Amino acid sequence: MPVVILADISGSMDGEKIALLNRSIGAMLSAFGAEDSVRGEIHVAVVAFGGEEAKLHQPMVPASQARWADMLPRGRTPMGSAFAVAQAVLDDPTAVPERSFPPTLILVSDGVPTDDWEEPLNALLSCRWGRRAMRVAIGVGADRTADADEVLAEFSTPDLTVLRTDQVHEITNLFRWVTATVTGMLHQRTGRQAVRLADLD
Repeated sequence: MPVVILADISGSMDGEKIALLNRSIGAMLSAFGAEDSVRGEIHVAVVAFGGEEAKLHQPMVPASQARWADMLPRGRTPMGSAFAVAQAVLDDPTAVPERSFPPTLILVSDGVPTDDWEEPLNALLSCRWGRRAMRVAIGVGADRTADADEVLAEFSTPDLTVLRTDQVHEITNLFRWVTATVTGMLHQRTGRQAVRLADLD
């Protein structure tokens, strides 16, 4: 089951936001790695976007093999570039094989894109795996604008509510919820017993 995290590392994420985001992603990778078995495993890639363009911070690998390196904040919010990089990952058959379960895409941001984002998002949502993906959007910080939330809503799967937190410390709880949701889907698809949210403590 492929999971692609699109992580905002723009300058406005500096401080507690980026520290908690790094910690939450690291914990998610550990939890996903513990789920790996011969019946199914979760593979994870992380696209970091900040400065002038998005970059593949963590290539797609089984979560148990990921070696997390903390991201550092910088510059602007090139979210459109992140959508393009995420699509490139999904379109790569060596990263997301034909036999994969539908992927999960997780977008985390505290601001509005500073580049063209509509066309790259449309392309992502129109590609084979993008159409089938569960897309979760997380809005961070009390200083978010309505425009920022609108972009997150455009990204999110229509029947899913955008996860929003004005309190930065709640980032960890939101990632725990996403972790439990993704592992629950893996268990459902492989016939294993689902993990309880409390087990992630």
